[in-house]
Amino acid sequence: MDSGKKMKRSKDRIIFGVCAGIATYFGINSWIVRGIWLILAVIPHMTLLIIGIYLMCTVLIPAEESSLFSMLFKGTEKNGSQNKGKSSRKILKDVREKDIR
Repeated sequence: MDSGKKMKRSKDRIIFGVCAGIATYFGINSWIVRGIWLILAVIPHMTLLIIGIYLMCTVLIPAEESSLFSMLFKGTEKNGSQNKGKSSRKILKDVREKDIR
C-alpha cells in the first residue's frame, strides 16, 4: 500500500466500481472484496447499513477520469482540450424588457 496512492472507483465495475476500486487500492482480487461485501449484506440487521456504506462510498470515492460515469456526470467532453480558453456562457448586451399585453 503506497501512501501517495489515492483510492478511485474502477472501470472494472458491476454496479458503481466501489468494490473493484477498493480491491485495486489494496492490491487484491476484486471478487474477494465483492464476496465479503455480499456476505456482510446478507447478514440480518446489517443489510441497510452495508447498502448505506456502499452508497456513501459511491458518492465519496471519485471515479477514474476515463470512465463513462465521470464523463456523463462531470460534463467532460471528448474535445475538452479545444474549449479550454472559451466560456460556454453567452453574454447578452443591450437587453430591453417589454411588457406583453
